[in-house]
Amino acid sequence: MFLYASYWAITIRRALVSRIYRRQALWLGVLAVFLALNVFLTYSTNPVINVFIDVSVALLFAVMFAYVDSAVPVLRRSDPLLRGILRWGTLRYILWLDWALLAAFNVLPGLFPSLNSGTVGFIIEDAGWFTVATVLFGVSGVALVIGVRRSGDIVLRSSLKWLGAALFLAIMLFVYDTAEYVVVPSMTSFQFYYSYTNLPIGTILIVMSYFFYRSARALAPVGKIHDGLGTVSAS
Repeated sequence: MFLYASYWAITIRRALVSRIYRRQALWLGVLAVFLALNVFLTYSTNPVINVFIDVSVALLFAVMFAYVDSAVPVLRRSDPLLRGILRWGTLRYILWLDWALLAAFNVLPGLFPSLNSGTVGFIIEDAGWFTVATVLFGVSGVALVIGVRRSGDIVLRSSLKWLGAALFLAIMLFVYDTAEYVVVPSMTSFQFYYSYTNLPIGTILIVMSYFFYRSARALAPVGKIHDGLGTVSAS
């Protein structure tokens, strides 16, 4: 489903004229591919592959925030009053440092298992990861919401509204993931990914992929019009 959303984003991009919309469609297509790759790799229980997955997830978060970092200035320029958004020029550096910390939480435990040895160490590591991930995407989401509400560009506003909803679901995914490991710290990766506990995660990912699809379609709305002869055709 994420690949389907990416297909629509890249296909729509070819028909767009506006440089801003074309860049938006390209970002959406790239993000959807990264998400598809990570969802596919996540279902491995091989320790060697898991290290690669940790690096891949860190890169995914970098791409997601890089997209937000590029979108916020565009939203500010589309605001008729050119109002600043959360002092983004300074805040973006703090959030990039937050991402670096998130990447460390994501990668280092896989390279050095002793860092999260024992139940206490595991909970501390997972809680730390959850905190920095929530700060990164929570603040990014707030910046997008502010920018979207102020923007005078209806098309861009509609597209980013759907992407903001996807970011909100990403935070819900972090909450569920962390809560499950805290409540059942002895749960193995196999149990986590191949039992009923994965149903909420799968549901969230399916809805996220739909939001990406809608975000791409919003850049080039396709609807139905009457041709004056009583029939309906696609436009």
